[in-house]
Parts: sequence; C-alpha cells; structure tokens
Amino acid sequence: MHKKQIEEVLKAIIAGKYSWACVLILRFNGYEPHHYIPYRTYIRLLKENYQLDGAKHIS
Repeated sequence: MHKKQIEEVLKAIIAGKYSWACVLILRFNGYEPHHYIPYRTYIRLLKENYQLDGAKHIS
C-alpha cells in the first residue's frame, strides 16, 4: 500500500470505522471486498462513507 492509502486506513481506524478500514485494506491490496463480506453490508458501507466524503468536498 502507498503512504496515502495507509493514511486513509488509519483515519478510518481512528474514527472507529473498523469495517470501512477492512474494506479499504482489501481494496488497496487488489481484492474485491464483496467476496469477503456480505454484499448488503458492503453496499451500506460504500453509501455511508461516500456520502461523508462527498459532504466534505462540498463544504
């Protein structure tokens, strides 16, 4: 993983978003997260975290 990717994982862990950190680790290492976690959980995590990221970029 690159430095920026590690920082993103650490931010998720510090924020208490352990499931999201797992998704990021899987993605950054070339795995498909939905192969390892339930699909509905994966979609929920994507929606929650992309909405938060989008809100940060707007303000």
